[in-house]
Amino acid sequence: MKKYLQFSAFIFTIMLFCSSTVAFAQKKTEKKEEESKGISKYDRANAEYLMIDAQKFYLLEDYERAIAFLEQSLEIDKDNHAAYFKLGEIYLIERKYDKGLKSIKKAQEIKPNNKFYYILAAQLHKSQNNLQAAASEYELMLKNSTDYREYLLDIADVYVGLGNYDGAIKMLELTEEKYNTPNKFTTQKKELLLQAGKKKEALDMLKKLTEDFPTNENYKLEYADLLASTGNKSEAADILKSTSTSTSSNFLLINLKLEEGDFEAAKPMISEIMTNKEADLSSKLLLMSNLSATGSDKISLSFLDQQQKTLYSIYPNDVEVIKTGEKVYSALAEKASPQEKAAYETQALTALNQLKNLNPSDYQVWNQLLTKAYNQKSWETLLTNSEDALSYFPNQGLFYYYYGNAQLYSTKGDKEEANTAFDQALKLARNDEALTSKIRTKKLEFALEEGNTEEVETYVSSVITFGKADGDAAQVFLHYLSANSDQEMIEKLDVALNRLINENPSDGYLFHVKAKVLFQLGRFADAKQLIENFLKQNPSNITGGLLEVYGDNLFKLNQIDAAVEQWKKAKQTGNTSDKIDQKIADKKYYQ
Repeated sequence: MKKYLQFSAFIFTIMLFCSSTVAFAQKKTEKKEEESKGISKYDRANAEYLMIDAQKFYLLEDYERAIAFLEQSLEIDKDNHAAYFKLGEIYLIERKYDKGLKSIKKAQEIKPNNKFYYILAAQLHKSQNNLQAAASEYELMLKNSTDYREYLLDIADVYVGLGNYDGAIKMLELTEEKYNTPNKFTTQKKELLLQAGKKKEALDMLKKLTEDFPTNENYKLEYADLLASTGNKSEAADILKSTSTSTSSNFLLINLKLEEGDFEAAKPMISEIMTNKEADLSSKLLLMSNLSATGSDKISLSFLDQQQKTLYSIYPNDVEVIKTGEKVYSALAEKASPQEKAAYETQALTALNQLKNLNPSDYQVWNQLLTKAYNQKSWETLLTNSEDALSYFPNQGLFYYYYGNAQLYSTKGDKEEANTAFDQALKLARNDEALTSKIRTKKLEFALEEGNTEEVETYVSSVITFGKADGDAAQVFLHYLSANSDQEMIEKLDVALNRLINENPSDGYLFHVKAKVLFQLGRFADAKQLIENFLKQNPSNITGGLLEVYGDNLFKLNQIDAAVEQWKKAKQTGNTSDKIDQKIADKKYYQ
């Protein structure tokens, strides 16, 4: 029995050896087969693991380590086209476009039928603004790969960038074919043909479409629009009349009639659109905006007023309708007669107040309200609106500027409160130079009125904004000089103006103020010489105000005829005092 067991063990050992020998031989054969393909399956598995590590670091945006793992993967498997692609992606992110192109070209050589490799190459070329090379990559994609239809519009964009409109149109048509959506890009093809200077081809294309698809209203509208833009307005109108009545066709017809000056023909179509509750609201609002921008000689202002009121009645609390109403009434106020102007301005303000109530936090609405009140010198309204606005915008310099003005001029205002508001506005204006200049001008005006010589000296330089004198600040000086004769203050202004004039020798505003200062100081001959020197050196910067004060000084020097001559020139130039006609008529100076 023992011998039997020993023999059995011997036999098992021989069998195990034989099977091991066979397995070893099989593995050796497989390895040879793998090596004949260039890489063993073990190496390929190792390369794939390195790719996984690279992808992990790619997602973590650790591109340096991702590149290291990709390069290790390629050392093992030089034909790993996916690794070259991933390198190309990283180099695109890092803006190393040449390296990216070198990598993606390797991927293309190994796997020429992969569309994504051409797309990445095109992206790299586009990042270098090389559209021609990008187009070449896309063309290789079309030649070597399949299932690329979602990228055809990208190719069309590149062709448009190159001015290759025929190529772009071809891509649009290929997209239509691939998605089985014929004539989907009719409008785009029309625009491309027009950009290529092929108006006739565009017209022929649309004409054929209207004939092939007589019930398609969109083709008719496109065709009519193109006909109208090329001067064939009567033919366009005939086509539009043949369409089913729609907002779009009516809109085009209205524009045609207005261009022809036939307002009466346009009126019923406008009314139809406005009263049609089913019609698209955005189209109505666009129509109203366009109509309000039309010259008053082409359209009745009262008719537009009526149409806007119709919109208000149908959409009483619609924000966009109210916003359009404000624009419409503001436009009408600009065109209206003095008798009608106030009524339209009131309508515009009503719209702004509605918008304010609907959305009290709308910065733009508050800004418009405050600006209108300020420009109209409606100080009581400005005071009320400013107080309300400040509760919503406590840190806006602009609102403190308005608030300060309201306090300064309103009968209910407080001058100390105004000064405090201007100080706050100055702090908050920050880098807004225009606003800062306006605030400083108000501080200057306040200081002049209060006789605060120190503050006047501080803010005198505020007359300079963007390298030239600020007209508002100059007017503050002139108004003060006309109403006051405080010699100490005027002498301080004289000294400050000397410095400003030396720095800005061609500024008419400054010389006007300086001449007025000299006039107030009784230095008429000095003022005359100053103005004459300026007129010789800066003939293009002469203002009516400067010529008027020149005449004033001549009068004080008893050169009456010469003074009248300058006053007449001043009147022709404009921006003079309200005394200019009286001065000319009486040949006499008036304060």
